[in-house]
Amino acid sequence: MCGIAGFFDRSMDPREADARLRNMLDSIRHRGPDGEGLLVRPALGIHTGMRRLSIIDLEGGDQPIWNENRDIAVLFNGEIYNYRELRTGLESCGHSFRTSSDTEVLVHLYEEHGEQMVRFLRGMFAFLIIDLPNHRAIIARDPFGQKPLYHTSDGSRFAFASELKSLRHLPWVEWEEDPDAYLMFLTWLSLPAPWTHFRKIRKLEPGACLSIDLNHPGSPSCGPGWSYLDLGNEPDISPTDEEVESVLRESVRLHLRSDVPVGVFLSGGLDSKLIATLASQELESPVQTFTAVFDGVESEETEAEATAGKLRLPNHKVPILSDHLGERLQEVMWHLDEPVGDPAAFAVSQLAAAARKRVKVVLSGEGADELFGGYFGRYHGMLSTIERSSWIKPLGPWLPKSRTLPEGRISSLRQRAKFSVGAEIAWMRREGLPCVSGGGNAFTPAQQRRILELCEELGYLLLPRHSSSPLLDRCLAWDIRWQLPESLLQKADKMTMAHSLELRAPFLDIEVARIASRVGRGMKLDTVNGVGKSILRKVAARMDPSENPARPKKGFPMPFADWFRGPLRGEVEDCIFHPNSMAMERCQRPALKAAWKCFQSGSDDSHMWPFYSLWVYELWKGNSRNLPMVSGS
Repeated sequence: MCGIAGFFDRSMDPREADARLRNMLDSIRHRGPDGEGLLVRPALGIHTGMRRLSIIDLEGGDQPIWNENRDIAVLFNGEIYNYRELRTGLESCGHSFRTSSDTEVLVHLYEEHGEQMVRFLRGMFAFLIIDLPNHRAIIARDPFGQKPLYHTSDGSRFAFASELKSLRHLPWVEWEEDPDAYLMFLTWLSLPAPWTHFRKIRKLEPGACLSIDLNHPGSPSCGPGWSYLDLGNEPDISPTDEEVESVLRESVRLHLRSDVPVGVFLSGGLDSKLIATLASQELESPVQTFTAVFDGVESEETEAEATAGKLRLPNHKVPILSDHLGERLQEVMWHLDEPVGDPAAFAVSQLAAAARKRVKVVLSGEGADELFGGYFGRYHGMLSTIERSSWIKPLGPWLPKSRTLPEGRISSLRQRAKFSVGAEIAWMRREGLPCVSGGGNAFTPAQQRRILELCEELGYLLLPRHSSSPLLDRCLAWDIRWQLPESLLQKADKMTMAHSLELRAPFLDIEVARIASRVGRGMKLDTVNGVGKSILRKVAARMDPSENPARPKKGFPMPFADWFRGPLRGEVEDCIFHPNSMAMERCQRPALKAAWKCFQSGSDDSHMWPFYSLWVYELWKGNSRNLPMVSGS
């Protein structure tokens, strides 16, 4: 696990380039405090490097790692879990290895398969390959987007980094804001790749591979990203729960490969319980478990403690402290680089800090909900709505075009008739300001029209093909393409790496995804009990007969709604409703204040989310103003 950064620029003085590269790497030192590696060729404009968090082959895994001829090299952030199996195959093809690290398989795999190498990888990754004979470089991101990767170019130069803050050290990078980003963030609480909050800076799409001609680095070419729908769906051969368990067990076994201690983030939920159970069966010594405990709200500590007790695992309870919350969130925003409207980032940061005192790697249950349909209410509701909409869509061309966000059943029905299925999914997946009572009117008419246009644009971007795929699969694919990598995994990666802790998610394995894609709708959504992940519940019940298959899903019990109505109310109000805030500048002030008043007097805690997002955006904006800006040109 590491952080990578660099740029391709033949015009910069080598001494200046070296200083800027080292500043880029210093800004992500937390991602890799154990070492630094440089890959620099000034004559070719190559100025790249990495920070290392040593996990596998502690002594011999320093980067860059070269092939036998020392003309192909790799800089790597992540883990390749099937590296031993890949190494055996590559050695049989004549390749020789000088280290025991997972990183080295990448250069030899590239020699054999070029960009198609990513099809053979089971892991999380963002890596750079330098191909000197062909004056070429490629950067790639894993299919689920577990590892972040930003890039930018100005027509003649190209730069990339694991974290956005590294790019601040290059004088030619443009930081003009994208005018759609604020709207998208307040509506959906995060931005999908390739969007960032800055027009000229992009996120590499999950599963995409970008090729750079070192002679013309400012014009890279990017292949298509990966989609869950690419796996296909074979409902006639739906797997059994025994088959699902077998694949998941293998994934956990691979994810436990490490030369340092491994722990588990254990909540009271099904997913982490499965991971902890399988990990405890694979390891000879008890695995350390860590559970977040929230003061004043119903916590999952009782269920987590019971699971740890049954498995005879040490369980460490980590109190999540709310004191000095504003200051803590400032630090969270600095590490996130861009605002994410998920309050759980605050808790994950404290959980990671505590875990890092005992282990260097943790496993988590991220991804199970998106692959196996864990959010029953969300997916069942979306399916019902889309299926009803199919009866009225033929009327769409004859209905008037909406010019503002629809309010009420009739106007909403009319708008849904005009939407494509992808746009309708985008409309239903909004979680921000338009969802709050009175919140839609907080946007200007022009902003409301733009949100409706964005629904169509995002629907095409995230679900451009496979229009004949089952509806549930399309709903899952949307979350796998957007919410998972750019909200949940951004939070998970950056909050753990902020404390030099590696997080691994065994559910996010391509073989687990492949078998999940074969699980039929009825084995994902249990309409009798009103719960999701039905097949995983069967797996859990076989491992532990006391497991209740109808146990409802619990979210991360963050008490922000209570805080916003209580001790934080004044602080949040002062920030959001300050005359110079972005909210007061870009939103309709009376409507926003009315929505806040409605939240304060209401009982719907979900209406907290848009105000949390407004608050953290202001905190992020203040952070971004204070980040070091470089001089020169």
